Amino acid sequence: MDPEEFVLVRDMVGSLATRFAVTSADEVNPSTRTAAQQALDDMGLTDLRRSSPPAATAQECVLLAEEHGRRPLTTSLLGTVLLAPELLRLLGDDTSAGTPTVALTRELRFPGQAPTDLVAWDSEGADSALCVTADGTVNRVGLGPAAPSTDLVRAVRAVPSDAPVEVVGRLAVADQLRWQAYALVVVTAELVGAAGSFVEQAVQYARDRRQYGQSIGSFQAVQHLLADATVLVEACTSVTRYAAWCLDNEPPERALAAARVAKAEVNSSALEAVYAGMQVLGGIAQTWEHIAHLYLRKVRLGATLLATTADLLPALAVPEVTR
Repeated sequence: MDPEEFVLVRDMVGSLATRFAVTSADEVNPSTRTAAQQALDDMGLTDLRRSSPPAATAQECVLLAEEHGRRPLTTSLLGTVLLAPELLRLLGDDTSAGTPTVALTRELRFPGQAPTDLVAWDSEGADSALCVTADGTVNRVGLGPAAPSTDLVRAVRAVPSDAPVEVVGRLAVADQLRWQAYALVVVTAELVGAAGSFVEQAVQYARDRRQYGQSIGSFQAVQHLLADATVLVEACTSVTRYAAWCLDNEPPERALAAARVAKAEVNSSALEAVYAGMQVLGGIAQTWEHIAHLYLRKVRLGATLLATTADLLPALAVPEVTR
């Protein structure tokens, strides 16, 4: 994708966010979900990585995930547009019909050897889910009713225990590593977008909110909080974009290592930045009607999604094998 075309696509995602982002939890309902997902589907973004060579680089897809994370959106960009199509591309499957998303364990981790007790994550508009087992086998499973989630915006559906399982294919070892790296970086990028946007909103609030006759942004304690949060977001952005570059330019082992570093860093730093923003916003951020808790829920859940920092550190501690 040439630079001008990518800017256009990214602006389209930004425009979608402006039109369909929810401003409170009470706006999350079936009609708003359907309208927003239809608008996303009309963009035709599922083909970004389906061609050979792909029309969009992994880096460009990661930037789209970051843009999508900046506003509370009910659309399934990550599950149905970025992650599931990438799995099919790696399998060389150009014939699959329908709109799949990805299936994870109930704890929202990568599945193990047996595809059981699963949920279809980020499932708005999906009609099935793809599950990647530990040996690289990709299964297609059916969807059940909605499942509860900390993130009030993202749609999650249960996978019935008696749902039929269709074997779609099996990933080569290198492709399985690339898939894991891509999934980690895409999820991480959305967290970066959410944390960055929330800190920006906290900064604006600090400019506008007045106490004792002056803006609270003039108080040194508030300045320190926001400065530290901004540094954390910048660190998250840097490590995530490097991991995205590795997806396009490094062997799968290196790309996965960079993805793990990024997810481990963002799990803690993005959450800390959001906590700082919550402190600046004060009591209003603790109310149901305010948008703040939607960001907090997204980032808190995202910090455990696919892999926690505790999951990642042992793998990162293993010395790299050089050939």
